[in-house]
Amino acid sequence: MDAQFQEMFDHFQIRKVLADYCRGSDRVDQALMASVYAQDSWDDHGVVQASGPDFARIMCERIRTGTDSLSHLLGQSTITVDGDAAGAETYFLAVAHDVSSDGTPMCNQLGGRFVDSLAREDGEWKVKNRKVLRDWSVAIPVHHDWVLSNTLTRGRRSNEDHSYKVLGTTHGARD
Repeated sequence: MDAQFQEMFDHFQIRKVLADYCRGSDRVDQALMASVYAQDSWDDHGVVQASGPDFARIMCERIRTGTDSLSHLLGQSTITVDGDAAGAETYFLAVAHDVSSDGTPMCNQLGGRFVDSLAREDGEWKVKNRKVLRDWSVAIPVHHDWVLSNTLTRGRRSNEDHSYKVLGTTHGARD
């Protein structure tokens, strides 16, 4: 049973790394986003390819200046673990709200997969190599925000976001 518990724990830790990456990206929390990468890492997101820390810096700046909001939803993961190395394929849906070059508000959606090689460094799982695969995408003009006038609290990209208080974390610090 010990081997099965270790496998479950490794899968849990890897899924946490994937969630931390998405939270860092969506909240534009560069420190959190960078924390998921191994020391010698590479991220291939197509148009942006860089070492993990450089990728986090580049993408956080692009997200901050180019979108009003970004949300990732993670789907199923297939994970294989071999000692201190692992592979993972994780489905995702990313939705970004921005404005097109002609001023039209847009809802851009991407369905794809993170294909990761991971390594255990100092007892923690880290992304060593990531390649993002695009399965589909669509850009939809936004003519009306159907919940804009209700009282839902708007998400923030700072400590003002309610999640930081509830989780007891700090924006810009490794969670």
